[in-house]
Amino acid sequence: MSVQASVVRSQRPARRVHRVTKGLLVAATALAVVFVWQSVATAADGSSSTAATKCADPSGKVNLGVSYFSNAASVAQNAIGADTSNVPADQAIVDGLKAGVTQLNAAGGLAGCDVNLVTYRYPASTPDWGQQSQQECTAFTQDVKVFAVFSAGSYENHVGVECFTKAKLPFFVSGGKYQPTCDDLKKGAPYLYYVNGVASCRFNQLVTLWNKAGLFPKDAKVGIMAADDGTGQGDYVANKAYGPALKKLKIPYEVASYHQTASASDLSNTTVTMNAAILKFKNDGVNVVIFTPGGATTVAFLTSANSQGFYPAYGLNTSDALALKAQLGAEAMKTKAIAVSWQITDLPLQAQQALPANPAITECATWTAPSTTTLTGVSGYCDFLNLLQASLGKAKDVKPATLRKGIDAQGTKFKATTTYNGDLKFGAKVNGGNIDEVQMLQYDPATKTFVKIPGTKPVPLDGT
Repeated sequence: MSVQASVVRSQRPARRVHRVTKGLLVAATALAVVFVWQSVATAADGSSSTAATKCADPSGKVNLGVSYFSNAASVAQNAIGADTSNVPADQAIVDGLKAGVTQLNAAGGLAGCDVNLVTYRYPASTPDWGQQSQQECTAFTQDVKVFAVFSAGSYENHVGVECFTKAKLPFFVSGGKYQPTCDDLKKGAPYLYYVNGVASCRFNQLVTLWNKAGLFPKDAKVGIMAADDGTGQGDYVANKAYGPALKKLKIPYEVASYHQTASASDLSNTTVTMNAAILKFKNDGVNVVIFTPGGATTVAFLTSANSQGFYPAYGLNTSDALALKAQLGAEAMKTKAIAVSWQITDLPLQAQQALPANPAITECATWTAPSTTTLTGVSGYCDFLNLLQASLGKAKDVKPATLRKGIDAQGTKFKATTTYNGDLKFGAKVNGGNIDEVQMLQYDPATKTFVKIPGTKPVPLDGT
């Protein structure tokens, strides 16, 4: 399917290109990855604002790209072949994205320019996520050129990361299908950003944190499930990050690999591979299991382990889709599950509400949508817009080098809504993701949620 994208102003919108209006952001569900959907690229004119400096672009505007994960409602309709280009649920997501740009323009825009929102709907049912990632990149680099792209929960894999970097287009990954490596971030500078994540070269520290939290028994034997996505990242984390850290603790381990799904049709093959790994772990006396970055796919391991009566302790982290595991893998986590968390959304809503006050959350709550699972105002998208405003609000232009310089200058003063204490760390030498602190959590079977380990506070995560 060809991707269409164009800037809409006063003309009547085409079937797949429409004007974005006011609204609230509706969160897409990660579980929707198993359904079939189609892609739509849309564009909308941002709200007018009075800028303090003169825009370098004669039009007085700059295009900002945002890709989003299609809402479950439209995903289901796609599965039966319905046209979902104007499904209300998806429109509500886009309306929420527009609400943020309206706020940004009201604050003066960027570098003297009004910001024009260009959106891309990323479909979970695509037969090939690599191909879909390429189409997304094409939409933003050729169909409607933008100065930067934010992934709002989309499922780009390494193909998308490589394409945006090659095109020299700033791309902000938010931890979907593929977590950038430290090497990606170094080679991709100044175009690749992983603001709310932890790159794989820092995962050796997770073993130390799990150990301090009591994950490993005296007779521990660890099974590592390594995702094979074709990039070698799973093997690297298993044998270069986790492996050496476990050896230092004199804990034996073994590694089993599984094919990281490239499309919804791969899920059955992945489950077969995981079943074989579970049987081997069980026979070999493995009593602790940890994962390389695999996202929601690793939930299949827990459900399969439960069906085979295999109940090891689990070492998890934010990249393991903790909320989803708590819901769908509850029966499997009977022994123990300890997680290294760097996003407050890993906690249930009541626990988020009990965290120390964060002015950034209060500010973002003025325009973001309320949620039944997330504290109102906690938004990676709002953090992204605030970071752009802090870095480019008074800049002379929105070129990649200018953007990188402005972001690096934030140091530790920028406060996010999604992290513990709002902490992030920026700078020219920061190349492992911008997460600066983590919180240790444990699974609570009574509430089927991950909660803070009593008596613990956020601790620094080094190695950036």
